[in-house]
Parts: sequence; C-alpha cells; structure tokens
Amino acid sequence: MSKIKTIIDHIGRTVIGKLVEESESTLTLSNPVIIHVTPNPQNGQLQVQSFPYIFMEFLSKESRDKNNWTFNKKSIVLSEVQLDDKIIMQYDNINTPAPAQATPQAEPEVIKLFED
Repeated sequence: MSKIKTIIDHIGRTVIGKLVEESESTLTLSNPVIIHVTPNPQNGQLQVQSFPYIFMEFLSKESRDKNNWTFNKKSIVLSEVQLDDKIIMQYDNINTPAPAQATPQAEPEVIKLFED
C-alpha cells in the first residue's frame, strides 16, 4: 500500500494523497484531496470536509488512474503526521469510483385478463 502524505500547499490548504515519488525538489501525490475544516456556527464544533483536487468526472476515463500531481518542495510544507483511520477512509471513499448503475428495466407488459 502506498504511503499517504500530508502537505500544506502553496496557498495554505491541507492536502493528502498517496505518495507516487519523491525527489530532492518535488513530491508527486496520486489523487490528492483537500481537507477543509470550518467551525459549525450552531455548536462551535469543527466540521471536516474533503474535496478532491480535481473531480474524477472532469477527467477522461483513460486518465482517471493517472491523477498524479507534482508539488515543488520550495512552495509546500511537508509533514510526517500519521492520519486517523477515519480520514484515510474518507480519502479512499472519495477516490473509489462509484459502481456503474444498472440500466432501468422497461416496464413489463400488462396483460388484461378480462375485457372492461
């Protein structure tokens, strides 16, 4: 299993993604996801939302398994935190394609047993 990396991108967003490769100057993440935290105005608790860097629906079907983003290390902050399993599960759910929906079946033909 690929290692999940956490970074702060060049505009201050927390981003997680599966590490594809890392060099001295760059870091490449597969299917990066933005973690957004906001306070709930009703109760003051924090709400955590996750958004893909780019929605899979925007990508061609052929390129959806190659959704890699390369970040320049000079413009990001790297972290070695270990994320909670709930965040990892949320990441996996965002990046798991929904199963194809079955095509609706035609209504069965109604056969009248008695004439009106």
